[in-house]
Amino acid sequence: MRNTCRPVIDGFRIPSGPTSSLTLRQRMNITATGTGIVLFAHGSRDPAWRLPLQAIAEQVQIQHGSPCRLAFLEFMQPDLPAALAELAAAGCQSLRVMPLFWAAGKHVTRDLTAMVDSFAAKHRELQLSVAKPLGDDAAVQAVIAHWAVRA
Repeated sequence: MRNTCRPVIDGFRIPSGPTSSLTLRQRMNITATGTGIVLFAHGSRDPAWRLPLQAIAEQVQIQHGSPCRLAFLEFMQPDLPAALAELAAAGCQSLRVMPLFWAAGKHVTRDLTAMVDSFAAKHRELQLSVAKPLGDDAAVQAVIAHWAVRA
C-alpha cells in the first residue's frame, strides 16, 4: 500500500488558482519516502503571518519530493511534536527540523532542543536531525544582503 500525505498545511486551505504552485494532484500524491522536513517557526496571533511560510513549504515539498510540514512554537498549530508525529505516521523514517529563526537564541537552544529530545526519546526508531538556524546559513545571508541593497 502506498503512503500518501495530506495537503501541505493541514487545517488550513491552500490557495488554489494562480496563487498556488501546487496542483491538486501534486498535493495529494507526494509520498512519505525519504526525509520528512519540518519548517519550525515562532508563530503569531495574526493568521496572515503564516502565508509566506506556506508558500515556502509548498516550494520545499515540490523541490524535495517528500513531505514538508510547518510547525510553530506558539500561537499557531500544529506544534512541533504534532508535525513530527504526522510525518512519522505517514511513513517517514528520517525527519529534519529546519528552524526558521535568525539566530540560536533561547527558542532554538532551549525550547526546540527540549521538544526534539522529548520526541526522539519516544521514537527511537526514527532518525531526527536539526539544522542550524536560518540566519546562520551563508546563502541566506547573501540573499538578505542582496535584498537590502536592491531595495
